[in-house]
Amino acid sequence: MKKLLENNLKYITGFFFVFFFAIIVTLQYRYDALASPFSTKLKSVDRTLMPEEALPYINFGFSVMIADYYWITAIQDFVAWNGKNTFFLEYIKNITTLDPKFEYPYLFAILVIPQNKDVIMLDKIAVIVDKGIQIITTSWKLPYYLGTQYYLFTKSFTPAVNYLEIAAKTSNAPSGVYLTYSSFVSKNIEGYKASKEFIKVIYNNTDNETIKKLVTSGVEETVVSQMLEKGIFAYKTKYGRYPKNIEELAGLNYISLPKELLESFTISIDQKNGSFRVVAK
Repeated sequence: MKKLLENNLKYITGFFFVFFFAIIVTLQYRYDALASPFSTKLKSVDRTLMPEEALPYINFGFSVMIADYYWITAIQDFVAWNGKNTFFLEYIKNITTLDPKFEYPYLFAILVIPQNKDVIMLDKIAVIVDKGIQIITTSWKLPYYLGTQYYLFTKSFTPAVNYLEIAAKTSNAPSGVYLTYSSFVSKNIEGYKASKEFIKVIYNNTDNETIKKLVTSGVEETVVSQMLEKGIFAYKTKYGRYPKNIEELAGLNYISLPKELLESFTISIDQKNGSFRVVAK
């Protein structure tokens, strides 16, 4: 009789776990229903997610399972994300709260979420990644990727060097990490050369094709930006005004971009102040 009661108790406990998990999923779907549904036509979507503070109290032991659910949903929603709505940041917060040792969401956030050199968003990502760096102490990628993005976004020495130093001191970091860090600190490399070396280390030490594509796109955008800066300055010095568009700049041979880059990016120039935007197509 005692054994029968124990077995029944196990079944009842299991039933309640499944029941509560079903409630969580249902609630999440109800939250999602408040916004436009996911569309294969790539219409922008919005999502209202449960706050990360509540997750530890409602996962009922299924934290990794719920993290997987959030991760799958985040990937599905990414193709319809407008690059501005902050709900995607909430996805990363929830996933890393539930499964803080899951490295890939941190990397994905570093490379994808901050767009168009949005340093404010990168700072928000850094708050999340800092926790990951403390928990996944064997990961050189988290600090290295984050330091690289800070350099590409700002071209400033700090905080990029702080994260590169953490990466270089990680025991399993490839030699390229330390060499790049030491060259960067000693100012032996800077500008585009530094950007290229940072990206090279990431590219050569990952088998993930998505990451390779992302970092390649990033360094291409950096090349275009640096060439534009020099070309626009030279044009202004010669003609006393800023060029109207990229065609005018290229037509007078102040800039020469490979056809492949022009096919990958849309470039606009503000004739009033010489500022420009480079946006991936």
